[in-house]
Amino acid sequence: MRAPSQSSRNTIFSIAAVGSSCIALAISFLGVAQFDLPITKYVRSVTIHLPWDQLTVPWMAFTSDMGDWIGQGWRLTAVSLLLLVGAWAFEKPIVKIAAIQSLIAHGIAALLANGLKHLIGRPRPKFVHGGDWQMTPSWASGLDSFPSGHSTASFAVATVLARRFPLVGPLCIVIALFVALSRVLRGSHFPTDVLGGMAIGILSGFIATAPLRQWRASIQDGLRYAAMGASAVFALLWVLSHRMEDGMVGILFMTLGVGAVVGGLWIRKTHWVHRGRTGERWYSNTSALLIAYGLAALTTSPLVLSSVGFACMACCFDAIGRNDDHAEELPGWSMMRESALLGGVALAILILVDARGVLPFQ
Repeated sequence: MRAPSQSSRNTIFSIAAVGSSCIALAISFLGVAQFDLPITKYVRSVTIHLPWDQLTVPWMAFTSDMGDWIGQGWRLTAVSLLLLVGAWAFEKPIVKIAAIQSLIAHGIAALLANGLKHLIGRPRPKFVHGGDWQMTPSWASGLDSFPSGHSTASFAVATVLARRFPLVGPLCIVIALFVALSRVLRGSHFPTDVLGGMAIGILSGFIATAPLRQWRASIQDGLRYAAMGASAVFALLWVLSHRMEDGMVGILFMTLGVGAVVGGLWIRKTHWVHRGRTGERWYSNTSALLIAYGLAALTTSPLVLSSVGFACMACCFDAIGRNDDHAEELPGWSMMRESALLGGVALAILILVDARGVLPFQ
């Protein structure tokens, strides 16, 4: 029996990567959906109804107003146009490409978001007073909650800028997250609405930054990064609202988590000591995925572990299918990546230790 060709193997792994990403996204949405009503009720409890709704917690009020201001569509479009003018004035082709692609991503995101809003017809939080609601296609105002338009557009533009300018990428994503948080605090959307906006925005950004003939690869990449982001948001929300599991279950999760994190860091240390050997990229990827899986286990949540696990599987299948082990990196970029990884691990451990269950809802 003839062995499958390399092209067939790559196709199989690509399908597996897309499937794993979709499963990770589905689990994350199911997990975050548990917080839709509790968070909505809490936001209402700290909101006073004047001629307009006003949050009584200062930082929440600031986030709500500033995020709404940043995430408005015409302001995001203005950012792209300013980049375009700057690229023309200073003759910067890369900036010109980023500006045009951000406009394209914004357009794709707007089409997808507005189409889904009216096709799904989910009521906004202020129209929901219990655990039940109906979703049906509608053009009525107030029945357009999913997905969040501000979040979708913000992540679409942020994804393009992060891909074109990696040095400011983290800042762009943080600003998009800030906008998404503001929509929940403002009472305009449920958490799952902004999570959906994040996923669609990331996907739009990847489609806009890739040649049209590579649309399959861009969708695969977009889904993978969307799954990673959704899993991370779900994990953070879970940790901030739940205490660690007690008993044997908690001990098993903690043991698995500590073992995976330590193993991942050990592989990474070995990888840096023996740089330049065959399989260098494999060691780097395996280390990062082990650390991510270990941190997920430390949440002691089976749902979080499943979501992150499928996201890690998507990354594994993608790396195997593309066989990019020999791709080269600039030394400076490698150092930045390692610093970001270690900083992220330190921050995650700090949250796991000091911030468990700090949110006033479950």
